[in-house]
Amino acid sequence: MRSRRSICSALLVLGLWACDDGGDATPGPGADAGPVDAGAADAAAPIVDLAQIPYDRLSDYGFFVGDDLAALQPAAGVHPYLVTAVLWSDDAGKARFVYLPPGGAIEVGGDEDWRLPVGSVVIKNFWFADDQRDREGTARLLETRLLIHEAEGWTGHVYVWDAEQADAERVVAGRRLTLDYLDRAGAPQQQTYLVPNTNQCDQCHANDDVTGLLGVVTRQVDRMIDVDGVARPQLEVLAERGVFAPGADFGDTPRLVDPFGDAPVAARARSYLDANCAHCHRAGGGGGPSGLVLRHTVERPVDFGVCRAPVAAGPGAGGRTADIVPGRPDESILVYRMSSTDPEIKMPELPNLTVDAQAIELVRTWIAEMAPAGCP
Repeated sequence: MRSRRSICSALLVLGLWACDDGGDATPGPGADAGPVDAGAADAAAPIVDLAQIPYDRLSDYGFFVGDDLAALQPAAGVHPYLVTAVLWSDDAGKARFVYLPPGGAIEVGGDEDWRLPVGSVVIKNFWFADDQRDREGTARLLETRLLIHEAEGWTGHVYVWDAEQADAERVVAGRRLTLDYLDRAGAPQQQTYLVPNTNQCDQCHANDDVTGLLGVVTRQVDRMIDVDGVARPQLEVLAERGVFAPGADFGDTPRLVDPFGDAPVAARARSYLDANCAHCHRAGGGGGPSGLVLRHTVERPVDFGVCRAPVAAGPGAGGRTADIVPGRPDESILVYRMSSTDPEIKMPELPNLTVDAQAIELVRTWIAEMAPAGCP
């Protein structure tokens, strides 16, 4: 297997910060802030011909340069970024980039109002550590997901990396991968990892039947990063690299916090739920009819689940009567569903096959601290 350092080493040399480890969003140290472009200035530009896409192989786009594609060294116009609250993906880490066509820039008019030019591509690479005790050690690239901005809107495409880690091939029907690794106790484990089919992209990315972006929003991207050992605002560094159009207005929506950082537990739990659940549990989302809204800005406790009865009973409720019962996590549907891998019960529904134990403990602690205990 390639080492994670080889996957990300080119990024670090260039002063980039594109590797999330799946458990938190801590950036790697950089060596050079770079004033204009994140990619290699003398590299061939990526090719995104909207009349020809999707290409059969990831290498056909030219997003990454050099002899070792798995090093993920970005070409000119391909910009790395980090988010604050990472989406749980069966403990896979991620390396995130956005490609902007020549002369293109992002117009921003608020938290979710990020307007990327036609021809832009949001790129998310998923990797898995061979030894979960050392997530800086050897790792395997699993898949790369693309969201391509065509004239009619955003479309999703999925590419699966080959065993040699030389390239990734487009798949439509999804795929099951078998992962062999050492868990955090050092015990050998084997795990199935689900690569989604292309239709499943919209189960998270569609709102009111319109495909959109999730991580490329102000509340996620407005965070500090480490550049050359100095903490800097990520938006400021991206602006220096020409990512944003003049007059960008990032709005005043409260930003997310690291769910596993040192902010108050309520802010961390709400940020986790925003990142992992609110794309569905909001107006226009798949969970919108339930009335449960998990945006971190929702103020009325009943709206984000406190003493809220489920719209429809069944196995997903587990005999419980409210989404959140203050002081009583074991009686809360939210904890029950987060703790299950049963397809009829588990949340989020796709594509995870394992539970996020760290997040469950976070949400349990948040609910346990709520007072007074119980529901009327």
